[in-house]
Amino acid sequence: MYDTDMAQRLKQLGKPRQRPAWYRAECVSTSPLTFSVVDGEFKFESGKGLTLTRTASSVSWQTGYAAAALLSGGGLLVIDRI
Repeated sequence: MYDTDMAQRLKQLGKPRQRPAWYRAECVSTSPLTFSVVDGEFKFESGKGLTLTRTASSVSWQTGYAAAALLSGGGLLVIDRI
């Protein structure tokens, strides 16, 4: 039993982790509009990798608001406020 558990764990070590389909982004600044994802590890501001959908651009963003977002390449697509 122990040998099987250990073999399964070792097999999992070589597999790349799957990235989530979407991220929870947080508005950290309104001027310029800036969002942070992955616990502040990545920040994107308007004009520098940040894109908002039409729905997201109609929101009056305030610091602390949360949003559903997608990471794609070197940019962040903010979908809508959550």
